[in-house]
Amino acid sequence: MSGEWSLKELYESYDSPEYKQDLEKLESLYQSLGDLTLVDNLETIKQVISYLEETNILGSKLYAYSSLQLAVNTTDTVSLQANSKVQKLFSKYAKVHAKINKFLGSIETDISADAHLSQYAFLFEQAKKEYKHLLSDDVEEVISTMNLSAGNSWSQLQEFLTSTVETEFDGKSVTLSEIRNLAYDESQDVRKRAYEAELEMYRTIKEPVAFALNNIKSQVNDITKLRGYDSPLDATLQASWMSKETLDALLEAIKDSLPAFRRYLKHKATLLGHTNGLPFYDLFAPIGKGASRTFTVEESKEYLMKHFSKFSKDLADMVEEFYDNHYIDMFPRKGKVGGAFCYNLPFIKQSRVMMNFDGSLNNVVTMAHELGHAYHGLHMQEHLPLSWEYSMPVAETASTFNEALIMRSVIAEASDEEKASLIESELQDTTQIIVDIYSRYLFESAVFEQRKEKFMFSKDLEDIMLNAQKEAYGDGLDENAMHPYMWLCKGHYYSAGLSFYNFPYAFGGLFSKGLYAMYLEQPEGFVEKYQAMLYATTVTTAEDTAKTMGVDLTKKEFWAKALGQVEEKIDEFIRLTSK
Repeated sequence: MSGEWSLKELYESYDSPEYKQDLEKLESLYQSLGDLTLVDNLETIKQVISYLEETNILGSKLYAYSSLQLAVNTTDTVSLQANSKVQKLFSKYAKVHAKINKFLGSIETDISADAHLSQYAFLFEQAKKEYKHLLSDDVEEVISTMNLSAGNSWSQLQEFLTSTVETEFDGKSVTLSEIRNLAYDESQDVRKRAYEAELEMYRTIKEPVAFALNNIKSQVNDITKLRGYDSPLDATLQASWMSKETLDALLEAIKDSLPAFRRYLKHKATLLGHTNGLPFYDLFAPIGKGASRTFTVEESKEYLMKHFSKFSKDLADMVEEFYDNHYIDMFPRKGKVGGAFCYNLPFIKQSRVMMNFDGSLNNVVTMAHELGHAYHGLHMQEHLPLSWEYSMPVAETASTFNEALIMRSVIAEASDEEKASLIESELQDTTQIIVDIYSRYLFESAVFEQRKEKFMFSKDLEDIMLNAQKEAYGDGLDENAMHPYMWLCKGHYYSAGLSFYNFPYAFGGLFSKGLYAMYLEQPEGFVEKYQAMLYATTVTTAEDTAKTMGVDLTKKEFWAKALGQVEEKIDEFIRLTSK
């Protein structure tokens, strides 16, 4: 395969008649929406919803096209301009959106008798909750307009700097994504030198990125205060359709589990010849035979289809479709952002996955993760257009469930010689979504709090990150070889509209582990219930979504039981590798 994704299902080009027509039509729809006389009656509500559905479809499609182009080429000036144009259009009509949101939050008309509107019962319920946090129409318009040259621009700066920074390594020029991929190399010497080169790359861009982070967090602090939220976390939880009781139960269970993760990290350190805990550069070091296996693109496709078909035919069929139809942008290249993501496109009943594929088992697991997001999209795309968004916590459920499917199958088929290596590979990933995610949560909480009082230069942010890592990893990590710049390379920190995109990974990982245990105990009928649950995620709270599977998320016991499975894996790994 070419390795580059196809976007022609969206538009042929920016010059295509369809793209230009959609851009003009979107503005026309916004104008018509703004001209409506808002009266609390069924006819007006139906008219408003109809306009919102159309603007959501067109706006999402136009924005997705330029955003996906930019993700794989941040230096593409045409896409940058197109993306900016769409964002400016959104901003131009922010006042209209504010007026409409207030209207939806204030209506008293009974919508239950209307077959179409009644499908939006959850949307109207959430609109009422958000109503009290909306500002005047003029202020909402100013916030949206200013965000283009504030939060959004700072975010683009971070993306640009981290995607274009290069260094020389072993005689060739490499990007940040390429150097970070060497963390999985078989050679400890390569891993250590790559880690040192990575830290040096950050030093060349750290201060401008620190300015970006400071200004984004300051903006979020100010706006959440204006809106009457207790904190950015309070705003995030409401936007996540999740209660503080659930988050507290999750975090308490995680804190209780940290000693087990530290046992694992210290044992791995011993296996690799270290005496003071595990250096950061060896967190992803492969152990033994198995984790070092490499895959071609075609082999990764066959591997995933083979294992997913044991769970559900529609999942395996979807994987085949993604590979065959070029829905994946596969390989790293200069200007392409790091990491991986999935972008749901329900308006064309598709998704796209971006990878920085290097053929490692870890990359195949990452592919499974992102295809889980696509599978989630597959099972929610039949909703009406205003019910296509799921909240942050449940966003990671299908992705990490896919990881569990793959790793369980791989370990079950492994020889005794390979099993320890594969279990360790799974523990690497779990450590990231539990321990490292906890450190990121601690870091972001501290940054928001300290930003109220002062500006934080890179050295300040480095200290906060190191303290967060020490609290989360404890003596599992070598305190002389930690990672002070983890705040710099994680794009999740750099959004003015999306804070604390960390605990959802832990939520999704543990929720999926709990669900997977249920699947193993009672596979009969599980797939159908699981698919129904994914469908429900866009129209229910996190707690009500879990109730469809008989789970109470506000109780620490559920989370502790899921973490107990991880501890069993840690014990098995230590047993298999102890002499």
